[in-house]
Amino acid sequence: MELYQLKTFVTVAEEGHLTRASERLHTSQPSVSAHIKSLEEELGVTLFLRTPKGMTLTREGTILKGKAETALVSIDELKTEAFTMKDKVVGTARIGLHIDPRFLKIDLFLSYIRQHYQELDFHLLQQWSWQQPEAFKKGLLDGGFIYNQPEMQGLETIALRKSNVVVVAPVQWKNKLDGAGWPDIAAMPWIWTPSNCNFNKIGMQTFADRGLSPNTVTVADQEPLINTLVTAGIGLALMIEEEALDAAANGRVAIWSESMGSVDLNFIYAENRAANPMIKAITEAIRQVWEV
Repeated sequence: MELYQLKTFVTVAEEGHLTRASERLHTSQPSVSAHIKSLEEELGVTLFLRTPKGMTLTREGTILKGKAETALVSIDELKTEAFTMKDKVVGTARIGLHIDPRFLKIDLFLSYIRQHYQELDFHLLQQWSWQQPEAFKKGLLDGGFIYNQPEMQGLETIALRKSNVVVVAPVQWKNKLDGAGWPDIAAMPWIWTPSNCNFNKIGMQTFADRGLSPNTVTVADQEPLINTLVTAGIGLALMIEEEALDAAANGRVAIWSESMGSVDLNFIYAENRAANPMIKAITEAIRQVWEV
């Protein structure tokens, strides 16, 4: 029995689909099928029922999935202990970024890592705050920057700063913003965010408190896209004050005078991996760079 077979088994069980499992494992679907078939033959049981909708665990598969997960955790703990003995941090860390890296001090973070942990590499992945807990659940992230607290148990949080949330508009709309009241702002065209987004919740609550709702003309699910649409003159959007001031200073947006509320910027990581040398190196760097 090979380690990769157990990883494939658990991944297929979590995804319930061969294609999604193969994407997550960065391998081909035939390879995933072969891993499962080989494991079933070795164990002498059927792990999955193949259905038109995907892969469903059998009774035996459900029982063995728990055993496989325990085995994988034990192997991770063994690796952690070995790396600790060597006093050496190696590997590739995957970090989720929910906004422009400039406002997350990524340059200072990577400089600190390069100075202290030369054999540690990084993949920086653009993901909304609400997407990251699911990515942690699937083992796709080692750390991430998010707004507010994660809606999932088992994640540790390092508080970094609080930011005001402001309304930005195309720079050519500056005269429209001058003297505009809440009803005027709500009636202007808006670039809104998905319902799971913190800015969506803040904006909807702020308008609802005043008996208003925004005139949404489009919904965008990536921050760079939102910025591009505002700059292009499509409509208003919400932005943290630091980012809005930078964009305004460069002549890309205009800022309304009222605040929409605030968000807490946090860094998150898995609680059960806190002792992992790579996670310890990452959190050490975060605390040093952000002085927390």
